[in-house]
Amino acid sequence: KYQIQPHFFFNTLNNIYSLIAKSPSDAQKAVHSLSKMMRYVLYENSSTEISLSKEIAFIENYDKLMRLRLGERVKVSVNVPEDVMGINIPPLLLIPLLENAFKHGISYNNKSFITVNITVDGNELSCIVANSRHTSTETGNSGIGLNNITKRLDILFGNRYSLAIDDNDASVYIVELVIPIKR
Repeated sequence: KYQIQPHFFFNTLNNIYSLIAKSPSDAQKAVHSLSKMMRYVLYENSSTEISLSKEIAFIENYDKLMRLRLGERVKVSVNVPEDVMGINIPPLLLIPLLENAFKHGISYNNKSFITVNITVDGNELSCIVANSRHTSTETGNSGIGLNNITKRLDILFGNRYSLAIDDNDASVYIVELVIPIKR
């Protein structure tokens, strides 16, 4: 399962620290969002399934905290279905896709984007994450996160899922995950 990366946690705390002087109310909101995320990671993901609405709330809190650091130079769009009642998925399944997009798709010098589209069609959930690509953000250890995701998906779903990567466009990186769901 996913574990909050220490660099994310420390960066968030540093962002909150700097917000205290500028905007105490924003700092309070950030602490509240971070506490919700930590509560989810520590307590709510011990079961084999969690409601999709809780997973989406976690993604939205993660997005808010990342925006503290990145500001307006990154356009982030998260599109989710309106009705997710009764849909359960394994906890912390989708967040590594978003984390990879923030880690590898953001440039501090150029405008960047991340788009997350979660859809439900029949008994399948699809999560497509697209992000900008910048040669300055590529690292030598890329791929480790996707390997770990694949291993977890193999354990959870066997051959009943698909994980497709489209990196043919030099400016856009797209990952699409499709998993079976129960209603």
